[in-house]
Amino acid sequence: MGRPRHEPGSSATAADGVPAPRGGAAGAPAPVDRGRGRPAGPVPAARVLIVAGCAVALVYVALLMAGVVAAFPAVWAGAFLIGAATLVFGYWLLRRIRPVRAPERAASAAAVAWGLFAVTGAALVANAALDGVLAVAMGPRTADLWGAAVSGPVDEELLKLAGVVLVAVAFPYAVRGPVDGFVIGALVGLGFQVMENLFMAVQEVTGRGGLGGVEMVVQSGLTRVLLTGLGTHWALSAVAGTAVGLVAAAAWRPRPRTVAAAVLLVVLAMAMHAFINLPVLQGIGVVVKALVNFAVAMALYFALRRAHLRRLRDALEEAGAESGMDRATSLAQATRSGRRRALRGVPADERAALGAEQDRLVGEAESRAFERGSRAGG
Repeated sequence: MGRPRHEPGSSATAADGVPAPRGGAAGAPAPVDRGRGRPAGPVPAARVLIVAGCAVALVYVALLMAGVVAAFPAVWAGAFLIGAATLVFGYWLLRRIRPVRAPERAASAAAVAWGLFAVTGAALVANAALDGVLAVAMGPRTADLWGAAVSGPVDEELLKLAGVVLVAVAFPYAVRGPVDGFVIGALVGLGFQVMENLFMAVQEVTGRGGLGGVEMVVQSGLTRVLLTGLGTHWALSAVAGTAVGLVAAAAWRPRPRTVAAAVLLVVLAMAMHAFINLPVLQGIGVVVKALVNFAVAMALYFALRRAHLRRLRDALEEAGAESGMDRATSLAQATRSGRRRALRGVPADERAALGAEQDRLVGEAESRAFERGSRAGG
């Protein structure tokens, strides 16, 4: 962060075959089963840490950059607009890729905020400190060339990983398995990536004494979003976040093989970061490196998605059978489109109750799926 060199950038069934609402005497839907056996003690402390970390870092970054913002307001405005558009689209897309249904909004927002503010502020300090150590140990010239491939993976990946852990503790039902860890990790990385893109775009101008202006900011910002953005911070944090999901699935008491898998994932994320920061394959080569990282992250995602959906469909069949549903109707709940079709098939005044029943059924099935995943080691 802040180093432009080598950094890229009821048991009844409704008449049409959909589940009929179950509830109390007034027909109110049953509460959603979002998980079992999660400790609640550390939740308030984790939430306080998230808020405090983001607030302190935001003040620090604002004070640090106030002079540059005042000197180049148009440049900062251009970079801010690109960053805001990237953040909105990325937030929608990354929440959308979670199978079955999106993660809860509060956890998603906390993850993005940690990346935007806490990681940014802490990385500015940590990278400067580690760069100084490297300059002494390696010599200024070597450190200038290779430092980003060392300090970035160490400082930034650990800071982002800490954010995933805090979100997993603060919102216990947001991270119940590796697929959740992947998505929350990606959201943390998105926040940091947006802020880093903003900083780098502005540095493109300030490093040239103000030459280039908004045009230079737009060019730099779009390059880092559309080209190198495919395989940078969101992808790296998604891989590391999967490790947190593995450990959380084991109620934070993982078996040795789960610990080993989690450590390997974190090391992989760091290696991916170092790979894209290496002072080799510059220019178009950076895009190639970003595509390699993207391919690694996507291979992991589809493996996690396939495993989660397989367990979920088995659980949906069981939960549906207990509610008196046929197999096809039960399995239709596994997709957003299947649930929407079911809602369109009932009168408007019945949709709220049906939607609540769908949410209950999917929540119960996901709990079963995560429990089976935990027993299987992920």
